[in-house]
Amino acid sequence: MLEKANGQNCQATNFLKVFSGLSHSASLGLLEDNSTGKPLTVMIQATSRFLVEKLAADFRQMSPQVSQMDQALTTVAMNSIRCAHCANETVRPGATHLHELVYPPRGSSKTHTRIHGPTFSQILKASVERQDQTRGWCDRCKRYQQLSARKTIQTMPPVLVLNAAVHSAEAKQLWAKPRWLPQEIGIVVDQGQFYCYEGQDLNFHLRRGAFNILVYELVGMVADINSGESQKSHLVSMINGERESRANGNCC
Repeated sequence: MLEKANGQNCQATNFLKVFSGLSHSASLGLLEDNSTGKPLTVMIQATSRFLVEKLAADFRQMSPQVSQMDQALTTVAMNSIRCAHCANETVRPGATHLHELVYPPRGSSKTHTRIHGPTFSQILKASVERQDQTRGWCDRCKRYQQLSARKTIQTMPPVLVLNAAVHSAEAKQLWAKPRWLPQEIGIVVDQGQFYCYEGQDLNFHLRRGAFNILVYELVGMVADINSGESQKSHLVSMINGERESRANGNCC
């Protein structure tokens, strides 16, 4: 849009009109008039989740056999849910269009990561494979038990959409580090194993050529700028058009 405008101001009026008219956009609190005081961070992350799901659903109606949007956005995975009491395991599809980053609890990191903090690729790996402990119904025990859930990745999409989910002071400290967010990450999915690399590790594996690495380059991001004072926070978007045109995979 910016390139087509040839330097002129781009108006978001048409998009806003369509977006405000979409079903559930108001009830989900995605519009400022209906936000009921929600932080902008929560609103923009809910909006990104809503938009990717809406785009995928609309494309699916246009082409029910093969949806190009699903192919572009979907991480294909399987969810394994195991009962801690009887070890009964249930496996079901766990595809997703968007990943939300999950940060380790304070003091849970290993010694070497506790000093320097986890890298972005380590956070991403833990978030994509995501292991949870929940309490739920076990069909074999016929009662509620402690369940462990783990996601096994099968394929990654060409476009990777992430929600940063920065809600804790520890997460903010990570993002405040200079160059913590890499320009590139490399992902390998091999026989149910998921690997994520950045920096020198990524360059090493690219030179080695032993794995089929899907390289994602950072295309854009939206940040909630909050001074922590009496001023109202605001959103800033950053788009790297040059990298978008050269990327094997895109990350936004």
